[in-house]
Amino acid sequence: MRITTQLLLVTLLGWSALLSAGCSSVREPRFETVGVREVERSDTRTVYAFLVKATNPNKASIPLREVSYTVTLDKSHKFTGVRSPETTLHTYGEHIFELPAVFDITPADLSGIVDYKLNGTVKYLKPGKLSESMFESKLIVPKAEFHLRGQVNVDELDQE
Repeated sequence: MRITTQLLLVTLLGWSALLSAGCSSVREPRFETVGVREVERSDTRTVYAFLVKATNPNKASIPLREVSYTVTLDKSHKFTGVRSPETTLHTYGEHIFELPAVFDITPADLSGIVDYKLNGTVKYLKPGKLSESMFESKLIVPKAEFHLRGQVNVDELDQE
């Protein structure tokens, strides 16, 4: 009977530690689009890169691990992708990363000012060894969502 009580206590303490690690005071990063550029254009497809600025509102660094996102152009052309931002947001820092989107559209399919929506989820790592272990074992994976909208003049985009 005593072993059962001890096991219950250890289990409760373990869950308490897990929950406190997942509910720490680290605030999730914020995101905004800062630009769009044309990467490539052919007769049958166009590749755009959406420039996203990530901001860390914390005094601890936050590694960004994976972005799952969807880009919608002109309400009818859609691209879905997964990418690593390959960056760590330093203390109260900012970083700009690109999210590419490939569309099966010809140069004549879009012209002028076009609306876009960029929605996604970023997996990030909270500071601390326990958080890192929880992340790697997929027990607690912190995520920050973003829902960005804007307009771009596709006729004026520079191809690089």
